[in-house]
Amino acid sequence: MIRTLMPRTALPIAMGIYLLTGCQLLSKDEALSDHATSEAQTKQGTLIPDLTQDPSDSTEAWKQPAPEIEPDDIDAEGQTISGTFLAGPAATSPLLELAARQGALECSTRASCDLAPDHPSEPPDLWTKLRQGFSFDLALDEPRVQSHIKWFVDHPDYLQRVFSRGALYLPYIVDQVIEAGLPLEIALLPVIESALDPFAYSQGRASGLWQFIPATARLYHIKIDWWYDGRRDIIDSTKAATAFLTDLGARYQQDWPLALSAYNAGAGRVNQAIKRNQRQNKATTFWDLALPKETRNYVPKLLALAAIIRSPDTYGITLPYIDMKKSWAVFPMSNQIDLALAADLAEVPVDDLYRLNPGHNQWATHPQGPYRLLLPQAQIPVMTDNLASYPSEQRITWRRHIIRSGETLSEIADDYQLSVDAILEANQLSGHLIIAGEILMIPTPLASPNDYLLSSDNRATNRLKRYQARYQQPPQEHTVRSGDSLWRIAKQYQVSVRELARWNGLTPKSVLPIGDILFVFQPTPTTDALKISRNPPPQTRPMVRTIYYKIRTGDSLSKIAARFNTSVSAIKTWNPTLTQKPYLHPGDRLRLELNVRNSQGT
Repeated sequence: MIRTLMPRTALPIAMGIYLLTGCQLLSKDEALSDHATSEAQTKQGTLIPDLTQDPSDSTEAWKQPAPEIEPDDIDAEGQTISGTFLAGPAATSPLLELAARQGALECSTRASCDLAPDHPSEPPDLWTKLRQGFSFDLALDEPRVQSHIKWFVDHPDYLQRVFSRGALYLPYIVDQVIEAGLPLEIALLPVIESALDPFAYSQGRASGLWQFIPATARLYHIKIDWWYDGRRDIIDSTKAATAFLTDLGARYQQDWPLALSAYNAGAGRVNQAIKRNQRQNKATTFWDLALPKETRNYVPKLLALAAIIRSPDTYGITLPYIDMKKSWAVFPMSNQIDLALAADLAEVPVDDLYRLNPGHNQWATHPQGPYRLLLPQAQIPVMTDNLASYPSEQRITWRRHIIRSGETLSEIADDYQLSVDAILEANQLSGHLIIAGEILMIPTPLASPNDYLLSSDNRATNRLKRYQARYQQPPQEHTVRSGDSLWRIAKQYQVSVRELARWNGLTPKSVLPIGDILFVFQPTPTTDALKISRNPPPQTRPMVRTIYYKIRTGDSLSKIAARFNTSVSAIKTWNPTLTQKPYLHPGDRLRLELNVRNSQGT
């Protein structure tokens, strides 16, 4: 039986904590379908920012020293690096200064941020609002919870930095969680998922504040394409997250540790763990299930954070003052607009516009919407006046391109740094056939590329510059060839797969298109945390063994060749019948003649 959560801690509760009462249970017809469950099972390679290594999940973990912040995870300006992108705006951002004037202080440059509102009679601050809606059993007697509390207490600057960055987003998130009837501890989930960084990207291809993977995002109607990634949009992602969590809460009868485990690891995996315990006549609470290590730490980390928010004085933590009134508002648009132009009309820096609207990948909003921009409250009247006097047909700049003989759409798209779909859509084309001499209308940026620093391309450029500064050297360029994989390329250059992926904004499991360029650095032993020697290992006599590999779902000859450090042609030589089969069958076996000194197949 799934237990009902009831308070069982001895922590004094001075604020009125009331139990969750508003979550509706879905009917059977409304519950997640089996298909939805299978899609959700791949959720969510939770982003653990590099500077916050997980404490051990052992029962003695709380006795161990807390992990240290790694110097490699701080950039030259003192900003943390989350996933593959910078994890926060610069301290001098005018947008944050505006937020600070409304209560969201930029605390990374201040000694203390524990400021009270000017008028005690005003509505409660964000922390008071959260405490009023907390209802979780925090399980403070669990060693895993204590371990994470200790880490947060030992790193108070981390919480200051994360909450300062998230001050733009938290008031809206809290409002939406309340509106969805969810326990308010869930409003803290983006801290665990993304460190409140909308540009965060995990190894599991999860993105945004709530760290949705593409499959789950599309299941909850989030748009993802070349122009726009709604996983990073504060409105779209929060709407999807609250809907997803409402469904999970109903599925697990409001047992939130189990529901949150399913959010992290997938409902299928949690259900399997429950059934396994039931067969063994064991308890089926979160604390009794054999779940992946990341998930076993995921829920305790959230409970630890909630414990600190509930009673910061108990732990010697000072929280920055954040007003519950959000500092921005939604400005409706009627069509697509260049973001540099929008920033100019609203009289805000372009970078600040991107931080409020991080879902936009490119230099303009999506031609098919959402037709809205989030703007600082004070700039709404300014934008209204300036936009009214600006002709709608001039909000995007167009260039006429005369198609030359032999040109293809992909070549034209590359020349203008657009996607093929963007050109097709702009010219209302239904196919890729184009005729020499005809004219294509090409949408182009109004300003120079450097004016869109937080666009997808410029974030990649900035990432490369950051690593060049770190390693004091330009990168080598590797052109992806047939049969290449991140593992094979990393082995060739004697670097780690993790670093190679980070340098190129990829994940360790990314599929590499042939012809793509990868950047490879050669860190020295003194600057690289991995301390990998660039000298090749001494040659040893080959030790050849015959093994039989069982084909798995999703396997291809190139993947198998890369896994075992061999070639596709060699596999075909050892398995002549492959030439008679159009594709691989899961369960079939391949003969492999391998030098076991060099092969590291899994």
